[in-house]
Amino acid sequence: MPREARRRQLLAAAHQVFVAHGYHGASMDEIAEVAEVSKPVLYQHFPGKRELYLALLDVHLAEFSELLDTAISSTDDNRQRVYNTIDTYYQYISRESQPTG
Repeated sequence: MPREARRRQLLAAAHQVFVAHGYHGASMDEIAEVAEVSKPVLYQHFPGKRELYLALLDVHLAEFSELLDTAISSTDDNRQRVYNTIDTYYQYISRESQPTG
């Protein structure tokens, strides 16, 4: 599997485990199991749980920022901008707090 595809697979598995168990309850063993890879493969991409969590956070922040930019630039009406931004926030949080499966 190409490196970037493997990285996305590992991040998706980490997302699932972190949502289900939280940071402290998640383990690299379980993340590797969910991703259907060996732990050495996981450690080739991420030196530890903290680095994996931070990489996942970077992905989510980039996506969220893009969604907010779209909401803000969708209208010139400031009242509607505020509504769109708040709506985008709640939709994103609702979607991202659900385990994938």
